[in-house]
Amino acid sequence: MQARKVLIMYAEDYADLLGFLMEEYCLPRENMVFVEDIASWCRRKGIPESDAAKPMKLIALALDGCNMLIRKHISDDAITRRIHALSIRNQLKNNLSDIADRLNSGKKRLAYLFLFEYGSSLGSWYRRVCA
Repeated sequence: MQARKVLIMYAEDYADLLGFLMEEYCLPRENMVFVEDIASWCRRKGIPESDAAKPMKLIALALDGCNMLIRKHISDDAITRRIHALSIRNQLKNNLSDIADRLNSGKKRLAYLFLFEYGSSLGSWYRRVCA
């Protein structure tokens, strides 16, 4: 039986792309934080996060803005599982296309995960800060 090869994406190799996205969405580049493990980082800071494989997390810093935590080493399997889970959820609205097929490069996959994390975090952040 042959061992399965694990592919790893080094997120820091895409710092220019992620920095561009940060600036486009009104987050300063210096608020991009590369970490070994997001769940461990959050635990040390008293922030709830149970997903050990989470590739990115937007953290609200009260009224001072937000940090985008980005896992330094992301397995291709973790990215693929997330994209498929999101595309299955989106197929309820649009079953004519499979987003996973169009995300055929590291840049596209990381940008998609960044935008999804940003978009999904804004609602809860706004409710907490503006309540």
